Amino acid sequence: MSLKGISKTTVANLIGLLDQLEELERMIGTDPDGCDEVKKLKQELIETYQKYEFMVREITEQIGVYQDLYGKIRFRFVPEKLKSLRRIIPQDSYEFTLLKESIQKSHLI
Repeated sequence: MSLKGISKTTVANLIGLLDQLEELERMIGTDPDGCDEVKKLKQELIETYQKYEFMVREITEQIGVYQDLYGKIRFRFVPEKLKSLRRIIPQDSYEFTLLKESIQKSHLI
């Protein structure tokens, strides 16, 4: 199953089609249960799409929170922390080698 957005137009068209089917069922009056089934499916479609829209809004908000946090860590915290460590770690120590590796990794992110 591929993951792609749900088109509001497609949902609206499907609801329109169900409305037409409901009207046809009502006009010919042959199957009252069929009309109920159409109503039920239409309501389920509407509720499902509303839930989908809510979830998309939540995901959008979460992406914004993540991007803010990523920027804070990547562009402020990490560079400042690495600079301060660079000042206090002796250049001939093993820790300084690890620090240099951390600096290189920070540039690759």
